[in-house]
Amino acid sequence: MIPFVGSLYSLKYPEIENASPEIWKIRLHEAIRLILADLCKMTPAIICVEDLHWADSSSVELLRNILSDFRDLALFLCIYRPTFNLFTGHQLAQIKSYQEIRLQDLSTSEAQTMVESLLKTEALPSDLRKFIQTKVEGNPFYLEEAINSLIESGTLIRDNGSWKLTRQISETVIPSTVQGIITARLDRLERETKRILQEASVIGRAFLYEILRRITDLKDVVDKSLNGLERLDFIRTRTLQPNLEYIFKHAMTQEVVYNGLLKKERQNIHEKIGRVMENLFKDRLPEYFETLAYHYKQGQSALKATDYLIKAGDKSFKRHALIESHSYFKEAYDMLSNKPDKTMDDEKLLIDLLIKWGYTYHHHADYIGLIKIFKAHETLAESHASKEQLSMFYSWLGLAFSRRDMPVDGYPYLLKAVQIAEEVADIKGTGYNCAWLAQVCADLGRLDEAVIYGERAREAANRFESDPYLFRVAFLYSAYAHFFKGDVKKTAELGQALLDYGRKHSDLRCITCHYFGAGESCIAAGDYPSAIEIFKKCIQVSPDPVMSLSAKNLLGRCYLAIGQLKEAQNTVEEVIEHSEKFGFEWIGALAQATKAMILIAQGDLKQGIGLHENLMRVWLENKSLYRYAMGSYFMGRVYSKIAPQKAEEYFNMVIKTAGKMGAKSYLGQAYLELGKLHKSKGRTEKDRECISSAIDAFEECEADVFLKQAREALASL
Repeated sequence: MIPFVGSLYSLKYPEIENASPEIWKIRLHEAIRLILADLCKMTPAIICVEDLHWADSSSVELLRNILSDFRDLALFLCIYRPTFNLFTGHQLAQIKSYQEIRLQDLSTSEAQTMVESLLKTEALPSDLRKFIQTKVEGNPFYLEEAINSLIESGTLIRDNGSWKLTRQISETVIPSTVQGIITARLDRLERETKRILQEASVIGRAFLYEILRRITDLKDVVDKSLNGLERLDFIRTRTLQPNLEYIFKHAMTQEVVYNGLLKKERQNIHEKIGRVMENLFKDRLPEYFETLAYHYKQGQSALKATDYLIKAGDKSFKRHALIESHSYFKEAYDMLSNKPDKTMDDEKLLIDLLIKWGYTYHHHADYIGLIKIFKAHETLAESHASKEQLSMFYSWLGLAFSRRDMPVDGYPYLLKAVQIAEEVADIKGTGYNCAWLAQVCADLGRLDEAVIYGERAREAANRFESDPYLFRVAFLYSAYAHFFKGDVKKTAELGQALLDYGRKHSDLRCITCHYFGAGESCIAAGDYPSAIEIFKKCIQVSPDPVMSLSAKNLLGRCYLAIGQLKEAQNTVEEVIEHSEKFGFEWIGALAQATKAMILIAQGDLKQGIGLHENLMRVWLENKSLYRYAMGSYFMGRVYSKIAPQKAEEYFNMVIKTAGKMGAKSYLGQAYLELGKLHKSKGRTEKDRECISSAIDAFEECEADVFLKQAREALASL
């Protein structure tokens, strides 16, 4: 046999363990990231996903999406019981490599061999053989529990080295289901031993000895009971070091024991577990936020459950697990919203939850959802929030409206937010708002203002270097403003700063922002092939839709620029789909513009021009002047081949708008195209004048590739 040299990951679905399904999802995402890291080192990986039949629908959908989209070399082993199906026939047709292996029930002879192995003898009593042949249907777990039940009831005993039956098996009641056999075995336990097992079941399928010892009132019999339960094969020792931990032999055993408790009893035990864990793990509580949230939710402390759910949501966001983060925040939100007679502290906690939730909404690029929930609580925030909270509340609304491609609606919110932050000397809050104002002002064509806001944001970020989020947005949107101005060198410099910070602090999101900024720099210089490679890296490392979709939008634009229409179309379709579903028009509209250019290039002038001109009308209405200038440039390129007079009008519009904004890159590109247009018409003086202006603009912003093209055009006159 060839040994496996690589990495193996095993995940068990925890529906009946000590945590909610969201922990399983977090672990799945972590395993995927580890697999990708191994594959980057050319190390193969196997991930085994167990107990999927317990999974909730969102967990199953998550795994389906991962398996459907996974393109790297890795083996997934998904284990579940019959009646559950991971994929429908239609979904299976979309997966390239899939094989289903069904494990059949044991045959009669196999069941007999298993019993011989369990009892360590080939000399089975004849009635036991008959029982196996006629009553046992080949379920190995049922068979094992049935044998245990016969032994515990004294029906099957060992006598002088061999096994014998003390009475007819028919006289012994053997339940027809596994659950029934487990229940019958539990009923034969001593009262105190059964109670210890019940308390252990509330902790989870795996349970630490120290937690059990601290929550039980039967401390004197814990060790004796655990030893007995291990001998009876209910539980097994899982680990001895660093902490003694046991595990129920089978998940169903833990489930049956847990469900045997009255709801009130379970609540009391969950509450005890939460308090014990807080004390036992007080020096490393973040490791247990999810578990504590689960126990307090199942217990009686709704406020503590809400607090830990919020912390778990924030923790999941920092670990790039956005689906889990959203789920935790939603659970906390529902608990707080449905709480009767909310206090002032409850209201402030709700506002704090929304502000933290905003990060998850933003990184998932779900601006319809963000605006909906924030607008529903705007009055609450204005009446109950602290100044710092209100500033960030307005920030999220301002950013969300800008991401819906409505900068005129977002700008006032962000202005109010920065003013409030300045009132209370909230330097961090000022930094965040200035970063987002840099983006919005750039979209509005107020590029000098955008650059100033970007500088202010970077000053705040440098004062709080330990805040990675502030550093990211400050340098990214500062780079965005310089990209719009066409300042290649400054854009690249800010992108490098993001890379340096990301490497220093092991911040994947910061490294993603670096690739995005570096790609923008290449576009500004006209180096589309290099931009394509950089945006591919950005998409590969990005843990969040907001950045991967933004990169895909620009990647599609780059493909279009070098004539790779099929690649361009495939790239922007996903962006458009997400935008329509979640309200990410800030990027979706640009992807639609690329799609319009693709249609035109494919010969569908009517649909392509109609789509693009409609986008331009929206941009003009929303005062997105930079996008309007960009759209005018592309329309000029289109009409230069079919209606030169109209093309000239569009290029002059770009020159007027870009010149007013200070967008040197598009200014230079418009002058260059207009010069070529004049040359085709024999206007010698005008073509020379336009191309010379293009060279001046490109020299000023150090756009090397565009500069080379302009100089070659001038030399050809």
